[in-house]
Amino acid sequence: MEDTSFAYSQATTRARARKNRRGNGRYEPPLLTDLLDRCKADIESNDWITTCLGLVQDALHKTNISCPDILCLGLGSPSTSRAARAQLAFLISSCTILEIGPSNVSVYDPVFTDADKALFQSSGMRCLPDTDGKHAVERPTILYMPHCDLKLYENIIGANWSEEQLARIIFIANRFSDYTDNHPQSKLEVESPYLMRLVPHLECHPLPTLESFSSAFNNISVQHVRHPITPSLVPLSRCSP
Repeated sequence: MEDTSFAYSQATTRARARKNRRGNGRYEPPLLTDLLDRCKADIESNDWITTCLGLVQDALHKTNISCPDILCLGLGSPSTSRAARAQLAFLISSCTILEIGPSNVSVYDPVFTDADKALFQSSGMRCLPDTDGKHAVERPTILYMPHCDLKLYENIIGANWSEEQLARIIFIANRFSDYTDNHPQSKLEVESPYLMRLVPHLECHPLPTLESFSSAFNNISVQHVRHPITPSLVPLSRCSP
């Protein structure tokens, strides 16, 4: 049975380098792993995580997905951002409860620091090269993309624009309908044709508010294509952005 624990080496994960000074009173910044553990303890201290994972498990059931991979894009830097640490803590807690091993988790953000990469690698996650979000999934996948920009969402949807691929994806991301509600159709036709066509076919369930990390999870929703998939979702030819 695959090990689904997220153990990491503390030796390589200080949030910042030690100051090379002699004498008493030298400031020792906290380990990044300690900061992450504090976030995990906070989000697991009430029913919030249980409610969130209930939404994810319901989506997995409705899409007939089991043993998914996780692709995390646009997380931000856990070593410099409290919100990014909270989002990573949610990812790790979710994987533990859903029994998804770290080797099935891939991450990428151009802002990752060396400390961030060391943390991911020591915990068993894969750090990907830059793909501009144009990553075609080959297996059932949870796309964890908290607070990414519209272009990145458009790129990942476009890279998976087929009934087969969309049917095996669950998005944990900004609520896509907010973009179609707040942008003129003429603009979306040019800049985000895939997202615009996807939104009417999505089932969407917002994560509940978490007061201690309100900015980290506001507007984040669990979204997936309704099953059975409507034949009109994917036209015979791909959209032309």
